[in-house]
Amino acid sequence: MTRLIIKHILYGLVVGWALFVAWIIFLDVTGSDTRHDVFENFTVYALSWMVMSIGFCVSTVVYDIDRLALWLKIFINVTVGFGIFFFVWDYVGTIPFQSPLRIVSNVAIAVVIGVVVFFIDCLINKREADKINAKLREQEGEKPLS
Repeated sequence: MTRLIIKHILYGLVVGWALFVAWIIFLDVTGSDTRHDVFENFTVYALSWMVMSIGFCVSTVVYDIDRLALWLKIFINVTVGFGIFFFVWDYVGTIPFQSPLRIVSNVAIAVVIGVVVFFIDCLINKREADKINAKLREQEGEKPLS
C-alpha cells in the first residue's frame, strides 16, 4: 500500500507540474493580468498546483478498495480532491470572493480540469485492461483441450 501511495504522489506531482505549465501558457497567451501575480509568487503557485494535484491523485487509492461501491469511490475521490483544491486556492488567495462571476468561472475551470484528468486516467486504465484481456484470451487459446 505504501508503494501505491508513493506512486500516486509522484503521479500527482507530474500532473500538477504539467497543469501548472499549461495554466501559465494559457495566462500568457490570453494576456491575463493574473500572470504578473503568478510570476511574482511563482513558488507559492507552483507548490499549490502540486498539492492540489496530489490531493486528487492520492485519493484515487480508494478505487483499490473492493468493498466500496463505485459511486462511493468516486464521491470520496471528488470530495477529497476538490476539498484540497478549494482549501489551497483559498489559502493562496486565488478565489476572488468579491466577484461571484469569477468564483463561478474558477469552479467551472476546476471541474473541467478534474473531469478531463479523470477521463484521461479512465482511458489509460481501459487501454491497460484491454491489453491484459488480450493476453488472457491468447493464453486461453494456447491451452490444450482436456
